[in-house]
Amino acid sequence: MGARGEPQSDFVSACAKDRARSIRERRAPLAATLALLLAGVWTWPAPACAQAIVTIDVTADVHPISPLIYGMNFADAPRFAGARVPLTRWGGNATSRYNYQIDTSNTGSDYYFENIPGCWSSAANYCNPPTSDPLNQSGANAYLDQAAHQHAVALLTVPTLGWVARPPPRYNHPFECGCPRTANANQDSFDPYDSNCGNGKSGGSWITCPAATGTSISVDASWSTQWGTYLNQKFGAANGNRIYELDNEPALWSSTHHDVHPARLGYDELWQRMRDNAVALLASDPTAQIAGPVEWGWPNYFCSDLDDISKGCTSTSTDRAKHGGEELVAWLLDQAHAYETQNGKRILHYLDLHYYPQGGSPPDDIRSLWDKSYTDPSWINDKIYLIPRMHDWVNQHYPGTRLLVSEYDFYQHDGNLGAVTYAEVLGVFGREGLDAATAWSPPDATQGGFAAFALYTNYDGKGGHFEANNARATVTGGSGIQAYAAASVTRSTIALVNEGSSPATIAVHFAAGFTPGTSAEWYTHTTGATIARQADVAIAAGVATVTLGAQGVGLLVVPGVGTQVTYDMAEAPIDASGEPPDFALAAPGDAAPAPGADATLSTHDAAPPGDAAATGTSAPSGCTCTVGACFSARAPLPTLALAALLAVALLGRSRRRARR
Repeated sequence: MGARGEPQSDFVSACAKDRARSIRERRAPLAATLALLLAGVWTWPAPACAQAIVTIDVTADVHPISPLIYGMNFADAPRFAGARVPLTRWGGNATSRYNYQIDTSNTGSDYYFENIPGCWSSAANYCNPPTSDPLNQSGANAYLDQAAHQHAVALLTVPTLGWVARPPPRYNHPFECGCPRTANANQDSFDPYDSNCGNGKSGGSWITCPAATGTSISVDASWSTQWGTYLNQKFGAANGNRIYELDNEPALWSSTHHDVHPARLGYDELWQRMRDNAVALLASDPTAQIAGPVEWGWPNYFCSDLDDISKGCTSTSTDRAKHGGEELVAWLLDQAHAYETQNGKRILHYLDLHYYPQGGSPPDDIRSLWDKSYTDPSWINDKIYLIPRMHDWVNQHYPGTRLLVSEYDFYQHDGNLGAVTYAEVLGVFGREGLDAATAWSPPDATQGGFAAFALYTNYDGKGGHFEANNARATVTGGSGIQAYAAASVTRSTIALVNEGSSPATIAVHFAAGFTPGTSAEWYTHTTGATIARQADVAIAAGVATVTLGAQGVGLLVVPGVGTQVTYDMAEAPIDASGEPPDFALAAPGDAAPAPGADATLSTHDAAPPGDAAATGTSAPSGCTCTVGACFSARAPLPTLALAALLAVALLGRSRRRARR
């Protein structure tokens, strides 16, 4: 999906021919006409004005699109209802010390290192009255119940930090906290609601907080086995419906959980904690899936916290150099691969990273997800190309590991720009072969960014969704026009984005592997989070023409016959064998066919958006094709057959006339 700058063969070249040339061709000798017909070249009238041409080839860049890329952190009822969210995550800093037995977590440096019960929310009336059974009436259990009710996969964070909140739970102020005023009264800040709880810093520098046992109890990997066993007994085996995430952003523990883990984390300790807890979880449920290392961002993909990235990160950084100068993510994958080789068992199923753009603005900074020519304009000042980089790490160090981005945020949630931003992000996720993603602080169910999720997962309010077999969508002309495509054997879906400040007319041409019907459904973002169906779009000679408003987002739903689709993804969650999920967005009660086959994913290295110039004649007012131009497309096989028969008949008639 979304390839740009590709040669357009007869289709675009013919847009450069004016009608006079077309007339001359029709007057060519019959032999030339026959040659053209047999070659499959057919001349069709063009739209009055098309600023961009999108060519769809369902035989190119074919790979499955996982529905789990449309996930969210802590999806709530309105988000489930509006977007049928297929993957929901329980994660974040507070989950690193979550004690499932007392339903209590620690806020860490996010909020004064306080132990907070799960019922401390307005929805639960701030624990008034408190629960009498925190183990079975916990927030984690409620989250898993909701995920199951919504037919969503649950991505659940399991602590590996080595500490969890200590019992008994407290249901009102004062809460226990890791850096109390009684231990150091010179801290920079104190909780206005719990004045004894400090932020652990004095003059901007970390202080030494009291013993960790003031708020927490020490646990080892057996804690993971116990929780996994409890969940298995209460909710049944995971069987792909639960993915266990190995803690959260470990390279930041020395700050986010400074009160219990002030020491910087290195390669060896990180792997030991990942390995031991993964083995423990799988001992409790062999059908579970494991994700890690859940690292926070760019510098710590390459170096550990022990390297102190504030001083830079290179192959000569202290901890990295001790491990052969290898990048941290690559080294961890090597260790997981070696473990499987030695023990015959995979203990890491997902390479799990977080990504937050550090500079630039959407939609331009979305290029950092995929574009190898794009230099990030932030302090990173490097080429990130996150998803291809993740593919490279996996292919080189642990083939078969899936790709997960469990936190990301492009900071533009509302309005038309919010819709444009997330329509492109989700389109890129599918095109580039990401396996799962959950947006952090996702757009609210009333915002434009949320409309982008619905465009892919529930465009008609009835569960209509983007197809699950990627197809190449090549954009020619039209600055700021983006396109993403997918197809099945009976339908094709094309997401279109206009980044520009003016409306744009877009001609969508089906070039290979899919024969469209005579009309298509057309859905666009209007206001708020609304996706509205517009008038159906006529399709003539394999071309559908639509107009998309300024900063507009739309979806074409095209019935037809796909002749070259490799994958036909079924509606089923991940199975116990660890196969990737098929499209799991069915309404409750819908039947689920058998899962589709596994596949080796491939990426398409396309040119940066806007870099490719339209080929052909220069058209007025930014048009790529005008009234005087034409489309010349490879005709569908039935058309070719009819054309050949017609040519033979005409040739025979011509010869009969000659004999007379």
